[in-house]
Amino acid sequence: MKKYVILVAGYEYHNGRTNIATIAKRRAAFLIRQHRAWRTDPNVNFILFDVRHGRVDKGTVNNGAIHWTLENDSFDAIDDATHYSEERKFIQANTNVISITDAYSYIQNIGKNEPGTVYEFSVLGHGWRGGPVLVNTFERDEFKTNGSQSRTRDPWDKDGRRKDTNVINMDFTRWLYYKNAFANNAYVWVWGCAASRLYKKVIQKVLRSPQFRAKRYGRHLDTDTFDLSFTQEFADRNFAYDPLFFFRSRTPSTTNTRRFSRTLLEVKGFLIRGMVHTYSGQMAHNTKVKTYAALPGTGSDYERGGASGRRVMVVPRNSSVYGYSFNQIVRFYKTYLNVTEDPDRRGYALYDPEIIKSWKGR
Repeated sequence: MKKYVILVAGYEYHNGRTNIATIAKRRAAFLIRQHRAWRTDPNVNFILFDVRHGRVDKGTVNNGAIHWTLENDSFDAIDDATHYSEERKFIQANTNVISITDAYSYIQNIGKNEPGTVYEFSVLGHGWRGGPVLVNTFERDEFKTNGSQSRTRDPWDKDGRRKDTNVINMDFTRWLYYKNAFANNAYVWVWGCAASRLYKKVIQKVLRSPQFRAKRYGRHLDTDTFDLSFTQEFADRNFAYDPLFFFRSRTPSTTNTRRFSRTLLEVKGFLIRGMVHTYSGQMAHNTKVKTYAALPGTGSDYERGGASGRRVMVVPRNSSVYGYSFNQIVRFYKTYLNVTEDPDRRGYALYDPEIIKSWKGR
């Protein structure tokens, strides 16, 4: 039976120098090293969507090596002068550049004709908690959260969105094909950032509070209370994202008190809502496929150190190597929310469908 690994390599729109397709091929090589039986299995197929060059390549295995051949070159390659503004925003126009929906369609076709054969669906490149960023598109107003078609994907949009797997953007038949494409032990991996000052700052405030420091790490109870304080600028920019957490201290004289106390249980609820409402949380919940992705408040980077031919992407946790670290943030999630780290120990988290389901509505 065939085995598929679907790889989507976004475009490095910041400066264009990093070829993310090369990083995606390293991921394929890693999987060959990890699965010994795949090294001589002619049924293993790697499908690479190369957004930068506008092509889809197919990798097959022979004697432990992956041989790449062109499968589809009907898409347009990225052209900075044509596709980007001076602010590095992708133009709002109907273009023939690869979209994440093209990868979804490919998977749906597998689900229709060869169900249970997709073992990994990886999207490599930039991202935020709202989804993987393939080219840095911005939705037109009618498709934004408060727009007249907010539940529908903008057909000009190329990036991943939380709404991708809802019943409008994947009707029942396409959703069933998509879901059925995955093997029982398959997973989705979103390699980009989920960086957000909102979640990072709250965790940092808790860690620095005198009440947290008064106890040994990991010994805090849900009833323990922490005093938190935020700047007005932070409040103006972020408090509206989670009124349940931030505005509980509202009084008749103010709309956003910047100093308040919250229990550990309330902090955990805040972080849980953050995870549930990410692209990865929605993907796991709607498709019942395990998903690995960065935690809200953490970022990712191109891997450094070790053999250059084996570097993929990681959530940085070594400031001496990357100049910054998300170790504190990852550790907090793992300790107080019992979040499971990815099997490669790269700092990504497992968004387990059953756990996400139990968290819905909190």
